[in-house]
Amino acid sequence: MSTVSGAACIVVALVAGGAQARPGDVPPQTWDLKAGQEVTLPISIADGHVALGPARPSKLGTARPGPGEITVGLTPGDKTLHAQILVVEKTEAPIDFVATGLNGSVKIDEAVVCGDLSAPTSTRIGSVPWRVKLNQFEIGKGAACK
Repeated sequence: MSTVSGAACIVVALVAGGAQARPGDVPPQTWDLKAGQEVTLPISIADGHVALGPARPSKLGTARPGPGEITVGLTPGDKTLHAQILVVEKTEAPIDFVATGLNGSVKIDEAVVCGDLSAPTSTRIGSVPWRVKLNQFEIGKGAACK
């Protein structure tokens, strides 16, 4: 089998196999947002590790997280070429994560988002990226987060 046809088989298998979640599948532990979107993620904490449940994407400003969930939204960029990452947490502990701005696979900007259960929070990120990948979710470190 040639390299090209082998790669084509892999792509077809990934597309065909990734179309539907199967029972027992682990949800992705990252999530991509574009301006004007938000996502609500169920959060479970076990043995000091954070696990994300199945995501519920929505239009910015429409979701309300329930107990054990975090909602993360991304505003459209402003004239300073920055956007706001908006976070509302209703989890058992604050959750820190990294938001990475990407154009294709090239990192343009990155922001550490520190968990806060006391009030909705926002963090600024460059708005030039096509998408922002939410990743590296962990139990909040408090003042050490920055």
